[in-house]
Order: sequence, then C-alpha cells, then structure tokens
Amino acid sequence: MDPEIGTNLVERFNGPFSLRLFLQPTMALLFAIRDGRKDAAQDAMPYLSALMGEKDERRQTLASAWASLSKVLVMAFVLDCAFQYATGGSIRIVEAVLMAGFLCAIPYTLMRGPAARFAKRKSQN
Repeated sequence: MDPEIGTNLVERFNGPFSLRLFLQPTMALLFAIRDGRKDAAQDAMPYLSALMGEKDERRQTLASAWASLSKVLVMAFVLDCAFQYATGGSIRIVEAVLMAGFLCAIPYTLMRGPAARFAKRKSQN
C-alpha cells in the first residue's frame, strides 16, 4: 500500500468538503438507530451477535445493513473522490473506499446494537 495513505487521510480533516466528515457519520448513526429500533420491535438477535452467528442470520443481517447503508456509502465514496480530485487532481480508489468505510460502516456497526437495547428497554417501561 501507498505510504501516503495515512497522510492523505489526515489531510481530509482540514481541507475542502470537511463538512462531510460530520454529515456522513451522522447519517450512518441515524440509520443505525432506525434499524436498531426495528431490531428491538422484531426482538431480533443483537447486531454484532447476528454477524458472528449462523450463516442465515449473518446473511439476513448484512442484507439489512446494506439496504440502509448503501446510499450513504456511495455518497461517501463519491464525495471523497471529488475531494481527491479537487485537492490533488487525481483519484485514489482504495483511499476513497477506506474513507467511506471509516465514515459510515464503523459508526453504523457500533451504534445499531446499543440502539436496539435502548429501544427494547424503553418499550419495557
């Protein structure tokens, strides 16, 4: 891998399009909360447990996550490509994919389970 990837990722926090660094994780978190509430209503297995569980559960969970995140991930990828072109005149696909995952997939994965537990507790009270 290119040793400049780390430097290039850090530069994104100070350059143009920096508002996306707030908006994209926020959108991913909102989708995670929505899906967590659905999980609680359906009394589904916790998100990370379902990902680590049986093959059928994992497939269904990943399909649900992809349905929610696909638009946000594509938007993150396109915006990162635009940022790269605007600042350097070229596009590095691997960096754009890493940034999209960092901005969207990680916050979604970390928030969906706690959102389901919170919604389940709230509905029991």
